[in-house]
Order: sequence, then C-alpha cells, then structure tokens
Amino acid sequence: MKIQEETIMSMVYTLELLSYKGMSVRGTVHQSLIWLKEWYKQQGDCRYLDLALLQISALCWMGLAQEEDRALYNELCILAGTDIENLIEDCAGIAKRVKVSRPSIRSLIGKWMPNKKNSMTKSDVVEDIMEKLETQKEGQYYYNYEKSWLKNVRSEEAKKDLYKLVINQEESFLLDLKQFRIYTFEVKHG
Repeated sequence: MKIQEETIMSMVYTLELLSYKGMSVRGTVHQSLIWLKEWYKQQGDCRYLDLALLQISALCWMGLAQEEDRALYNELCILAGTDIENLIEDCAGIAKRVKVSRPSIRSLIGKWMPNKKNSMTKSDVVEDIMEKLETQKEGQYYYNYEKSWLKNVRSEEAKKDLYKLVINQEESFLLDLKQFRIYTFEVKHG
C-alpha cells in the first residue's frame, strides 16, 4: 500500500497537535496503534489498518519511529497485507535526523537578518535552540523571520520564515513551517 505524501503530511500536522497539548507524539501514537489493531480485530474494518499505517508512516516522516515498537508495526503491516520494510523505506528519505550541534542547526535555518520586527541574529537563534535542547527545556518555541528585502513579492506569507521547536520528555524536533520540513534531533532525553 503506497501512501501519498500529502496524506502523510496531513497526519504529521495532526500528530503535531499532540505536542501542542503537551502530549508525547510517539507515546500517544503507540496507544492509538494498539486500539486500532483491536478495533480491526473486533470489526474487520480495513480502514482501521489504513489509519494505523498512516500513523506509522507519519512517525517515520517525523523520525520518531522506534525499534522498540517494531513488533507492533510488523503485526499491523502483516494484517494489512504489506511488510514494515516497504512501509519504512517509503518514509526513510522524508524525515531527517539531525545531531545537536551549532553547524547542523545553523544549516536548517534559511537566510536570517535582524530587522525592526525581530532583532535576533541567526547566531542568536542557533544559540537559543542549542540552549533549549541541551537543557531539555520542554515547550514549544517559535522563531519568525520576515524578509523585508523582498519588495517585489506580493504575498506577505512568502516573505516569512517560521520555525517551531518542540521539546518534550521523549522527543525534540524542529518544524520548518514554510518549507514543510521536519527535523528530529538526536538527543538523549532522561
């Protein structure tokens, strides 16, 4: 079963709402997958399996799929008539795992210059993200940059870069809300 990228992206943004509510994406999806499997077994409705595969794909996209959940992923894939390898391979190139370092974080952020609306420099943004990741400061943080030098662009949205940093007990990731990219940080949470 090939899942369309747009459908996965819709699920990614739906799952991202969990972190907005202070919930673990991976932990909540794990419980959801267990329930979807049970509902499928009780009712025989394949749509539960389709939703489960979509959630697994979204976790892969976000870089949050875990080896410890592999047996559950395998079981759901087998029930759906596919295998986990094909499902994960479809998503592997989408999610990008990033090491926590100044150069890697700097590379994720586009051109950034201080202006009247935001006096932070790109280095300030990188340092702020580093400090929050290193201290595991849980929360959701937005970084917004408006490109005032794009005079000929009609859309105000085209001039804005918006990033969202999410840190919770189990995972840390940066959403590039303009480019629809998700970067999961390789950081140990205790």
